[in-house]
Amino acid sequence: MVTYVCLAILFLFVLIRAVRFYLHNRKPVTREDSDRTLYTILNGERD
Repeated sequence: MVTYVCLAILFLFVLIRAVRFYLHNRKPVTREDSDRTLYTILNGERD
């Protein structure tokens, strides 16, 4: 019985995270974006 409760909590957690991800509609970070961010961090520049 405890296992079912744990599985239900885990399922709800995953469901909430999936809904939040869908609502934010974040696009995956491309290699160029990560390279540009790393470059600006290393050079000490700010946006």
